[in-house]
Amino acid sequence: MLTADANARVFLSGEAAPLAEVSEAIGLKQVYRTEYKINGSDAVLEIYGGDLPPGVAANRLESGLRARQLNAAIPGNDDGATGILTTKDELTRMIVSPAGPGKTMIFAVRQRWEDVARFNATTAGGQAPDITLPGVPPYPGGRLVYHMEDQKTKTTIAIYRAAGMPENARQFYAESLPSNGWEPMGGRDGGRSAPVMYRRGALNCTVSAQTDEKTGELTVTLLIRRSSL
Repeated sequence: MLTADANARVFLSGEAAPLAEVSEAIGLKQVYRTEYKINGSDAVLEIYGGDLPPGVAANRLESGLRARQLNAAIPGNDDGATGILTTKDELTRMIVSPAGPGKTMIFAVRQRWEDVARFNATTAGGQAPDITLPGVPPYPGGRLVYHMEDQKTKTTIAIYRAAGMPENARQFYAESLPSNGWEPMGGRDGGRSAPVMYRRGALNCTVSAQTDEKTGELTVTLLIRRSSL
């Protein structure tokens, strides 16, 4: 299983500093940071939050990073967004999630390219062991390629790869999550790339489904977290 080791230590270059700098410049603050080792590959989870609607935060963050001549893409709207930032040294995956009226929380997972290659080699082909997410079923026919949990913030990220279209994944969770007590919150009319949010008690579940432009493979990302950190 792809699990996280919070005792891991990773020394990433300062080149990813623009993410923190631009986040601060647009009014977001880093509220959490922890280091992991996932299947032998190092990673860092950073969480940013602030008083901006998700669509505005994603747009300003993307614009600020691109102004620094960095390759950043964070498409989305006020229901949320998913995106990436690439530098010569690192890959950063981002999930932009609503955190209350007019508020945003950004989850960023950073890895050096050598760790990305090591991780991809570890997860290439085959089906990773299933994980249990209470009330959230795995995507049918998908293979689990990424799983990270942080007990302190009660945050879980799971990524599946599968055949099919984003609409198939959105429809599957639109049917299965409410039957498990999750209430839809938004994103259902935001287009096929817009994340969809659900709430059950103190937990939020964000479902994002996108097609990989290079491989044509469907990527389904599940982010489960407490309503507030």
